[in-house]
Amino acid sequence: MEITGYSVFTGIPLSITIKEGIVSQVTSLPSQADQKALPLIAPGFFDIQINGYVGKDYSTALKIKDIEQLISHIAKGGVTQHIPTIITNSEENILKNIKAIVNAKEASNMIRNAIPAIHIEGPFISPREGARGVHNPSYIRSANIDEFVRWQEAAHGSIKIVTLSPEDDQALEFIEYVSKLGVIVAIGHTDVSPDKIEKAIDAGATLSTHLGNGSPNMIPRLENFIYKQLSDDRMNISVIADGFHLPSFVLDCFTRCKGNEKTILVSDVASLAGSTPGRYTWNWMDIEVHEDGHMGLYGTSNLAGASLLLDTCVANLVKCSSFTLEESVRCATVNPRTLTGLSTWDNQPKVGDPANFTIFTYESGLIHIKKTILHEHILFDNELAYK
Repeated sequence: MEITGYSVFTGIPLSITIKEGIVSQVTSLPSQADQKALPLIAPGFFDIQINGYVGKDYSTALKIKDIEQLISHIAKGGVTQHIPTIITNSEENILKNIKAIVNAKEASNMIRNAIPAIHIEGPFISPREGARGVHNPSYIRSANIDEFVRWQEAAHGSIKIVTLSPEDDQALEFIEYVSKLGVIVAIGHTDVSPDKIEKAIDAGATLSTHLGNGSPNMIPRLENFIYKQLSDDRMNISVIADGFHLPSFVLDCFTRCKGNEKTILVSDVASLAGSTPGRYTWNWMDIEVHEDGHMGLYGTSNLAGASLLLDTCVANLVKCSSFTLEESVRCATVNPRTLTGLSTWDNQPKVGDPANFTIFTYESGLIHIKKTILHEHILFDNELAYK
């Protein structure tokens, strides 16, 4: 297989040859006028927070075929790899969902390549309304190291991110323990004081989960947890830049604070994402999927989960921030892989690298995905999809 296009990072036209899922040759091409129609080549988009998609929910025990279908669907948005996110539930159900993902990875080469880790969001979060978001309050509980150990044993060591709220000393002990194991501790769904945020960072927290969302509508105007996370250089932030979860000026403010090396784009898509417009029941709530794709609590202006993939988030980040297209793509490729310890390229791919590419065009402020490739699998091909 051969792909040709411009490196999104350097603007240099490349010809890349792939054999048996490995990059076997990379050739820089001389610039010519007729190459202007070539697409852009980037590392495959990497989403560290996917709860589900098109009716499939990682907080239920998905079957192998369900996960393979989910991977193919999100590839239409440029995503080649993602981290399944299991949200607040009973320990029994969390363990069941972890084991389903692990079993699928063992049985399917495509799933194993596409899913490098697992993210547990909750149940150790704030029980307060607003801060807890749509997490079921009956399952929210205090941080528990022994429970985490049982999760990680079931996951065969593949849990890489845990999102929690630093509610008390028990949570701080948890953060210190799991971070020393190489697990990324993220602060999210919280409403604690700046002092508790600082203690959590001192204990080892390094990531803010969808900053600005999963928080109360009203917070102290100065002494609040958002400013504290923005101001601490030890913290990376993940943001949902879908055009609905954060106002454009807030997204601009957040990214100016953190810069293009500590900002990570996430979609946070949930199981109703990708569904046809209409009214649905999900997680004991009536949800409306709107014509523009976003989801809300039926009959209100309140959001109810995220629904748009990283192609939308990258394009919107360019529109709403000072980041260039190259820098915005980094936030969906290089930055999340650097955070989680995965290798990637930020100039051009090298011979011997596993094939992991998103090929797209960028026109009139929109990203159009042409093809996504992961190892020996073509996850999405726009030309085949519309024949």
